[in-house]
Amino acid sequence: MQFMERFFNRPNLPIFEFVARVAFPPTLLWLFLLFPPFSAQGQDFEFKKEKISLKYGKSYYLLDVSDKRPTKPNQLGNVFLFGKSVPLILDKSLEKALFEHWGYSLSTRENESLPLEIQLEEVSVSERKVAPNKIVGEMKVKITFRWTRKMMPVFLTSYSSGSTYTRPETAYDHEALLRRLLDSGIQQFDQWYGLNDKKNPLLARGFRLVLKDVLPPDRADTVFYRPEKKLTWYDFQGSANRPGSKFAAAVFSSMSYEGNSKMADNYLQATISLKVFMVRSMSWGRVEARNNYTLTHEQTHFDITRIIAERFKERLKKLDLSIEDYDSQIQFEFLEAFREMNKEQEKYDSETRHGLNTEAQAAWERKVQAEIARIYQGS
Repeated sequence: MQFMERFFNRPNLPIFEFVARVAFPPTLLWLFLLFPPFSAQGQDFEFKKEKISLKYGKSYYLLDVSDKRPTKPNQLGNVFLFGKSVPLILDKSLEKALFEHWGYSLSTRENESLPLEIQLEEVSVSERKVAPNKIVGEMKVKITFRWTRKMMPVFLTSYSSGSTYTRPETAYDHEALLRRLLDSGIQQFDQWYGLNDKKNPLLARGFRLVLKDVLPPDRADTVFYRPEKKLTWYDFQGSANRPGSKFAAAVFSSMSYEGNSKMADNYLQATISLKVFMVRSMSWGRVEARNNYTLTHEQTHFDITRIIAERFKERLKKLDLSIEDYDSQIQFEFLEAFREMNKEQEKYDSETRHGLNTEAQAAWERKVQAEIARIYQGS
């Protein structure tokens, strides 16, 4: 009471002098200025917002940060403070803190910008005291970069780094070192993006299908389908000596496709080249049956193969082909088209009785030619 009375009787005493004398003896005041603020639970920590230098930063934006670490969401590890190991604590969850920090540099969205997702696999700080006034510390960072394309996660690349340091048992800027490690991960991704942009299908924003009818010149044993070129008996070079065969002629017609893919801008483009052909050495006609009527029957078989090939193309156009599985989807549709072709050929022969039913034959010819005309209209 006497002290308080003496103090209040000195109205000109500076407030700071009063606080220093009453609340903080010189030793404690020196420690307060030397060490950063801390709570009873540990040392507080937050990331500074600073722009990260990125070359391709407008090509992607930060959509999400998720913390996969098996630890408390706001703790980064343990550091030494006042001679004790205490938790290094964020004022919020790590994923939220880094979303705000990284989002400061990755918030720009442009047309077809990649929605980047970052997963935190490891972000840790650990320290141990090895001698009086000597602390050894280690920081580890492991993060992965991905994005979601049509509900499917796409892994892009990962980044791992670490740093060891030795410090006296005084104040230390943990935030600056850890931020540099984490921001280096973003910069490494930026470099990876620059190397892979418009080249790597992992970055493809979508899928494009290009369909082509391939019309190479005829080969010695192969005739490729052209609407203006009709088959001749010259094209039937297989042996007609078929023991037990009651047919006058047969044409071996089929179809095939070749596919290749490449990046076109931000899209994966697959080109399907379709061929419809007949094989001379496997097609035959008896000498006595080599007339225009029989030849037209065999030509219609060839036309049916072309029609089925067109239906295959039409189905592909309607499919929602995925980048991850387009090849198997196309192969499945091709096999279905092949089955359809065989069924249609059998139906044709069954209804026309292999051309013996002239009325049915004429009906099939009209139907098939109308379909061929529709395929090539305007060409």
